[in-house]
Formats: sequence, C-alpha cells, structure tokens
Amino acid sequence: MIRNINRYIDLSHRRDIPETFDEYLEKARKYNFRCIFANRFQYDYAARFLEGTDVILAAGCNFPDGKESIEAQLADFRDLYNAGYREIEGTLNQYAVEHRMYEYLERELTELSVFCNQRNITSKIILETCKMDYECLEKICKIALKAKPTCLKTSTGTSFKGAEIEKVRFMKEILEDKVQIKAAGGIGTYEKACEFIEAGCSCIGATKAIEIVEGERKAFSE
Repeated sequence: MIRNINRYIDLSHRRDIPETFDEYLEKARKYNFRCIFANRFQYDYAARFLEGTDVILAAGCNFPDGKESIEAQLADFRDLYNAGYREIEGTLNQYAVEHRMYEYLERELTELSVFCNQRNITSKIILETCKMDYECLEKICKIALKAKPTCLKTSTGTSFKGAEIEKVRFMKEILEDKVQIKAAGGIGTYEKACEFIEAGCSCIGATKAIEIVEGERKAFSE
C-alpha cells in the first residue's frame, strides 16, 4: 500500500458534478495534490492561489481529441511556455495513432520532446493506449526511448476505455526508468491507484482524487 498517495495524483476537473474553478483550486490546496490544470487565461490567478504550496500548475494541449498538426501543437506549447507553464500535457494525433502512421508519430513525439527538453519543461504525452494493440504500443514506447519525453500518459480519460494495468506493465518493461508513465482514466479508488503505482506509474490522473485519499486514510486506520 502507498503512503501519501496525494503526491502521486494529478487532479482532473470533474464533469459529473458542478464545480467552480475556485472550488477546484481549493481541493488542490487542501489535499496538496501533485498537480492541477488551468488554461492560459487562468494561469496568473491560479499561480497566486497556489502560492506557498507544492502543487504544480500544468496545462493540457490538443486535449482530448488529438486533432492538431505537429506545427499547431508546437505553437500551443510555445504559447503555454510563454504564459509561464513548466509542465505541459500534449496529445498524439489520434488519426495517426489509429492508422499506424509511425513516421508521423515519431516526428511528432520527437519535436514535442525536443522543444520541452530544451526549455526544461516537464512533458507528458498522451497516447490513448486503448486504441493501440501491443505491437503499436511497443513501437511508440521505443520511439519514446529515443525522443525522451518526460512521461507517456495512457489516456485522456474521455475515450471508450481508460488505463489498463497490463498495458502499463508492458510499457514499464520497455521504458524501465528512462521515461515515466502516467495512468489516467477510470482510476477512482485507493486500491486501484496503488495497483497502477506498483505497476510502475510515477503519477495518476484522477477526478475522484479525494475518494482515493480518503481510501488511504481508511486503509491505514484499520
């Protein structure tokens, strides 16, 4: 079982209940989650709100549909960097994923990684692994070993399936500790979050982050 699981959690916005941006920020500050997300217009306000905490302020790009070209996504990365972000999640072009356009995907993953590595940006690139068989997933992981993004993320959490534990274990075998893994999509309990961390994930994306933290408290109080 994992202690201080809040520090593994990237808090995602909930869509199933009404939630203001202030309420979202307050959750992050109260529970000291690893990371939250804000758009470029919310950056200054969120940074002031979180001042004095360890919470990372990140941005999503090309999310969740993954329809942008490489050039368009790079322009978004540059704009987010200029706004102040030092952690950015990008999304691989999903048409290229579904049609196994490996040369395009290699160029996309490489150009995004190089941009971030040159500027000391933490880069997390979303794959949508539910659309990949193991052959495709292996190719992308091996491309990542050359491109060197900070992290590969399993899912947007909006497709037909989220994170799958066996695919995470498969990714870990290839990536080892050279590229991190973030699992997201369908992780709503403490036990499930622990399972993904123990399988090799360095962080977890979750909307039900408070339920996960409360699950830890219950587990260690029994």
